[in-house]
Amino acid sequence: MPITYTSSTTGRAMLLIGFTEEPGWIRSTFNLTYRVSWETLLKGVRGVYPYMRDVSQNADNPEILVDDEIIQISSPDEILAIPEAGSITIRGFVPVIKTAAMLVFHNQVSFVNVAVGRVGEEYQNTDYEKFNKSLGQFMDSIEIMMHLTPKEDS
Repeated sequence: MPITYTSSTTGRAMLLIGFTEEPGWIRSTFNLTYRVSWETLLKGVRGVYPYMRDVSQNADNPEILVDDEIIQISSPDEILAIPEAGSITIRGFVPVIKTAAMLVFHNQVSFVNVAVGRVGEEYQNTDYEKFNKSLGQFMDSIEIMMHLTPKEDS
């Protein structure tokens, strides 16, 4: 049976609303500080793209999905030209947090669904405070990237 944790506090950073522990995964929801446009969501995905890897050995880049359909991109800047849709997902291995992750950004709503692999002690036995400390800064960084001008591909 999944264990669910929730929060009723508010803050000025991306807020962990709650998470559920499942076999192999922790599923969570983070509230954005502000509602943002589709273009702003794309900037966040573009910003985190270089910091994620494919979970397979066949590719270096994470997967991008639009409305749950995998799309092929040849450069991170192509993310910025994705036509408006209901959601955009980026999934892959995140060396910074040392586990696989899937981030689903929903258009027209102010939350992000995040699933992380339960790998290593940090994600095996966790509680709200530990999970928020593990993932909160990473999520805040993505939100900050939404509001910056993306760097050009090198």
